[in-house]
Amino acid sequence: MAEPHEPGSYLKATLESQPAELTRLLADDSGARAATRLRGCSRIFLAGTGTSFHGALAGQFILRSVGLQAWAVRAFEFVNYPPQMRQDDGLILLSHRGSKRFSSASLSRFAKDSHHWIAITGEGSSMEGEGVVRTVVQEKSPVHTASHTAAMLRVAQVAAALGSPAWQSRLADLPRMVQLALDHGSGVATEVSQTEFRPVTHFVGGGPARSTAYEGALKLREASHLVSAEGHDVEGILHGPLVSIQPGNVVVLVAQPGPSRERIGEVETALREIGATVMSFAPPSDLDEVLAPIVNVVPLQLLAYHVSRKLGVDADSFRRDEPRYAAAQSTFRL
Repeated sequence: MAEPHEPGSYLKATLESQPAELTRLLADDSGARAATRLRGCSRIFLAGTGTSFHGALAGQFILRSVGLQAWAVRAFEFVNYPPQMRQDDGLILLSHRGSKRFSSASLSRFAKDSHHWIAITGEGSSMEGEGVVRTVVQEKSPVHTASHTAAMLRVAQVAAALGSPAWQSRLADLPRMVQLALDHGSGVATEVSQTEFRPVTHFVGGGPARSTAYEGALKLREASHLVSAEGHDVEGILHGPLVSIQPGNVVVLVAQPGPSRERIGEVETALREIGATVMSFAPPSDLDEVLAPIVNVVPLQLLAYHVSRKLGVDADSFRRDEPRYAAAQSTFRL
């Protein structure tokens, strides 16, 4: 007999586990030890798919903050449209399970000619080798949360080992900050109860927060598939997408301190003129901008969960219980 399952309970439990998981990873030096494989690299590429690509986007800013040349690339493009590789290039691959087709191919192709690689992946992943750095146990929910924040923390640990960032001492504060974000979950639930997210919800962020905006849109789509969602960079939304936003549409702003904050304010003013419903989330003002995605994604994860409950959607199903969508997902290999 199948185990009874309360809709979205796997997602909720994993969401709430994040402070403890980050605390555990902070006590583990495997990221710092693996970082030696990248020492001396002139460029570091970060590759991933979906949420892992969003982690790579955040990771490029973390690595750049310690003086490294770092570029996020989708795993599909890294395999099929690769950059011209140099002998001293490095790769950080992010993959929850280590089983995705193009993530695996990215690592396999790069590792044939170089040992300058690290694979950040979950416990029980199929990936093995000296460059493998583990994060968390495989999540029961297909809406990945803890593995994402853990992967970004691992990238920060690698960066700290390769440089001397001013933010290094703040890593120890991340579990507490994530817990504070979770503690404000009732506020997110209240906002959700008072807001209509259909037919489309937009997310906006700039710089490192762009990755958070993209991830917020993806989480909402995955957890609450009755809602369409789009992620935008703060400048890009002003160059066309703004005119498609209708009065009453929800726009979620990731309003973190930094060079993008002024432009986010201008976007907010324009949205209010249109009559859009604006929700704004900001991390603690004393948190370095490059670390902020590890914290400011949590309210967006909570948002996705609460919208799924409001709409009566099982966030843990991924529509595999619906024949048409199950059939569609059987036509390709991820």
